[in-house]
Amino acid sequence: MTAIASDIFRRASALFDLTVIIGALLLLKAALLDHEALWSLAGPISLVAALTLASWSLRRRSKGWADLGMGRPKSIFWTAVWTLIALVVTMGVGILADGLATSLIGPPSESVQAIDARFTGRFDAVPGNLPAFLFWLAIAWVIGGFVEEMLFRGALFERFETVFSGLPVAAILAVMCQAVLFGHQHLYYQGVSGWVATGAIAAVSGLLYLAFNRNLWPLILSHGLSNTIGLTLIYLGMAG
Repeated sequence: MTAIASDIFRRASALFDLTVIIGALLLLKAALLDHEALWSLAGPISLVAALTLASWSLRRRSKGWADLGMGRPKSIFWTAVWTLIALVVTMGVGILADGLATSLIGPPSESVQAIDARFTGRFDAVPGNLPAFLFWLAIAWVIGGFVEEMLFRGALFERFETVFSGLPVAAILAVMCQAVLFGHQHLYYQGVSGWVATGAIAAVSGLLYLAFNRNLWPLILSHGLSNTIGLTLIYLGMAG
């Protein structure tokens, strides 16, 4: 196989993987949102399905998650430092982007109600309810901390970068593509302003992934910690 043919095959394979993974992510979530009992878990379930397909993609290419940044950290100290940096930066960007998006687009609740009024009540059971808080906290770490970072900053980023390989801005294009998808994943319960805010966080997270030498651990830990802070505030009645 010539170098040109090999490159075409590699990009076509990446495009196929993206089609399968993203297709499963979007279609399964859309189907579950119409299910009365499962709509609140549509995101987590579709994410796990997409991650399963991403794992299949890695296996068929004789790769593993360690190749995307899930290997054993070389330095606990630097992992801790990078985690703190990621936590401060992503939370700061999230607050700024949320404020800007809300002022330009409107409160998340308004745009969510335009989609379906049910979705505004996703965390209504959390305030003062310890079992509900612990349930969503587990979801926040397993799905938010691990699955989302592995899928968006890991698998999808790598596949997008492969599709755009050869371009001088391939990595930046990959950052932006995974950010748009990540924001869209939050649209159904955070609205358009939430899409913008979470998309901004994902874009910064993608850049941090590159800055951290493609190490996913700081992003996984900071994401889980950020979600923990947010859910704790909701549980204590200090946030809606």
